[in-house]
Amino acid sequence: MNLLEVIELNARYGDALDRFDLTGWQALFTPDAVYRAQARENFDRGLPLAAIYLDGHAMMTDRITGIEKTLVFAPRFTRHIIGLPSIENNTARTPFIIVQTVTTGLPEILATGCYHDTLASTSDGIRLAARNAVYDNALIPNSLVYPL
Repeated sequence: MNLLEVIELNARYGDALDRFDLTGWQALFTPDAVYRAQARENFDRGLPLAAIYLDGHAMMTDRITGIEKTLVFAPRFTRHIIGLPSIENNTARTPFIIVQTVTTGLPEILATGCYHDTLASTSDGIRLAARNAVYDNALIPNSLVYPL
């Protein structure tokens, strides 16, 4: 996998979440992929606790159903600003900033951090075999509804 492929994967990832295309977001993962949104403190200490932990497409589908049909939360918009990845073999580290606007307020930084990825080559191009979205902030303002 090359730099351009990883940049394109991240661009599609941020675009899918910013457009609330959760099915498109899920399609960027291998069927058995693990997704985590984890505080840096836990990541640095090797602790497993994560704000969101999804193991495979079935759990991702459950989260999508929850967001679209059962969770109650204030309407919001997100904007993902994703930096350039550092790639080594089939892993990548990519910095991010996510801004959130709850429709009743001003934009605020939802999270800053780094994606720690394991990448897989598939017949559809590269996909995420694992993504750990490690966020720097100790607290998430408001609530964490959508994946980071």
